[in-house]
Amino acid sequence: MELKFSKKLEQIIRHRKKAKFSLKPNELIKSLKGSMTNGQERESSSEWNYLVPFLLFVVLFGFLLFHISDLQINKGEEMLERSKFNQLKIRKENALRGVILDRNGTLLARNIASMNVYISVERYLDEKGYIDTVHLEKACNTLGGILGDLWKGQDAEGKTEYSNLSEKIYSQYLNNTYFTEILVAQNIDDELAIKIKAAENELPGVYIDSGSKREYPSGVAFSHLLGYTGTVTAEDLKALSYVDSTDTVGRTGVEKEYDQNLIGIDGEIAWEVDSLGRRVQDEGYIVKEPVAGENLYLTIDMAVQQKLYDLMEKAVVDYKAVGGAAVVESVQNGELIALVSNPGFDNNLFVGGISQSEYKGLLENPRNPLLNRAIAAQMPPGSTFKTIVAASGLEAGVLTKNTVYVSRAGYTFTGGAPFQEYGNNSYGPLNLIDAISVSSNIYFCEMIRRWNMDALVPYIKEFGIGEYTNIDLSGEAPGRLPSPENKIELSKSSPWLEPVWYPEGDSCNSVIGQGITLVTPIQMANWTSAIANGGILNTPHLGKTFENEKKERRDIQFSPLQKKILSEKSLSTVLEGMWNAVNGPRATIRGLSGIAGLTVAAKTGTAEFGQLNKKGEYEHTHAWVTTVFPYDNPKYVLTIFLEDGGQSYNAAKVAKEMIIWMKDNAKL
Repeated sequence: MELKFSKKLEQIIRHRKKAKFSLKPNELIKSLKGSMTNGQERESSSEWNYLVPFLLFVVLFGFLLFHISDLQINKGEEMLERSKFNQLKIRKENALRGVILDRNGTLLARNIASMNVYISVERYLDEKGYIDTVHLEKACNTLGGILGDLWKGQDAEGKTEYSNLSEKIYSQYLNNTYFTEILVAQNIDDELAIKIKAAENELPGVYIDSGSKREYPSGVAFSHLLGYTGTVTAEDLKALSYVDSTDTVGRTGVEKEYDQNLIGIDGEIAWEVDSLGRRVQDEGYIVKEPVAGENLYLTIDMAVQQKLYDLMEKAVVDYKAVGGAAVVESVQNGELIALVSNPGFDNNLFVGGISQSEYKGLLENPRNPLLNRAIAAQMPPGSTFKTIVAASGLEAGVLTKNTVYVSRAGYTFTGGAPFQEYGNNSYGPLNLIDAISVSSNIYFCEMIRRWNMDALVPYIKEFGIGEYTNIDLSGEAPGRLPSPENKIELSKSSPWLEPVWYPEGDSCNSVIGQGITLVTPIQMANWTSAIANGGILNTPHLGKTFENEKKERRDIQFSPLQKKILSEKSLSTVLEGMWNAVNGPRATIRGLSGIAGLTVAAKTGTAEFGQLNKKGEYEHTHAWVTTVFPYDNPKYVLTIFLEDGGQSYNAAKVAKEMIIWMKDNAKL
């Protein structure tokens, strides 16, 4: 059998050689099998099963020997030199930061391509871990000369000023020795990249890497709620377990609040580098793929936010206000449709680091553009506070809808302090609905004189005054309860304030939103929502959903999302009073009436502050209005605040224009 098989194989090979055809394995198998009988086929099957793998092994082994010989003979010297000086360097590949979108999917914060310059401090460490200062300073001087002022803007918020680049590198490395890869400059152009490449022999450990940087295309209207990012500091490395020295982290706004979700998981890439730390390959080896951060969808509607900011900006100019804030909140769940603070700032200034001069300019601006007035401006609420006082009195049983007190022009407290209606008006007998409608000071003063502040304060606290709303933004202020304890504590740092609570004067001032009472615009919007929805105090929030790389979404959870406070009966009476303030026979906010197809309930407030003039009047006032619409099926609260913005009707004008626009344009 073996002899017959060998002869047949020789015949086929000779035939193929004569025909000048290549010998293909499948043809060989076919020819051999075709020439055998069935019996021969069965007898030779085992031999054939060994032959094919043997032939393949011979071919592969020959190729391997050839390649090894080529490396040893032709490239041996080159490989030997590379093995002496080159090494693999594992560097982090930053994950793309998740983008931020409004509730409808409009981009508010995105990533754009950026060429970044880094320096590896490891290249300048001796065997004991000390920095070779001579060579590092030489490289930094060269690199600093190429970059100009670009490296100066890399401090997170421009808070630290360095005289030269090497000082910055020393500072960052010595503050935290994990800072081995230091970001020197972001978003360099092609011309600078070419110059750095040309000087690479003088720049050991310096490399350029493609990356991304944050961009905020939505403008100043979104500055406070979005916030901005910055490069990692030594303090960040100590405090945040999920960051590395080359990361970008959220500094303020939702960028900070949701930083851990947005930042993603970094990958790793291996590069072959020479003795100077320069890459010797065009492409590295991926060790671990990066995982992009989650996208963040907000509750904000971009169109509503922009329109409200534009109206507020105009009002601030028209009424010569210092600034302002405005909130649109969903009555049912606390979703914030708009959260405006004016003036704003350009978030993009902070991308890659802001210069000392720019940061100083923002800090020293008398209008304080970095202050998020919507959550941090603590101001006396004026007569808007009467809604809380009325609800508290109803809940405690010291008031009913039909409780009547007589409004007269004013009277003098024990000790000689005057107290009067606004404009020295006298309204005569008033029930609670009328008192809210005309905004009577005397009515609520009479109520508290028959009650007391110690009993009232716990009810006021239920509305969140003196506490954080727990909005998903940092920097929120708690406001201040009008309690005797708080006045005594405040007097320790305010020499002009007596450490005594006067039951008449202090109590009456407090219930009309003056005295030591302080609230924030977000608190006012939130307590108005509770009045509108029957007693549920929501957690106001900006975050709506996260979205991963697979486009899968999950809702953001808040705990607690809602808290039951006062009864629906008490609050519906207050809401009726707010409706009458706009639409009733004794309305004082008629400017908010007459909107076709929509009825509004509202309460205004003019909060006095500062020094008295020669007439004994306050020359400065804050303007407030808080509204509910539509009244018959409450969906939204709109709260407007104008800092030093004059009378409350100025705020009401802004509110009316915004409500009309939302009715006609908002797709909510």
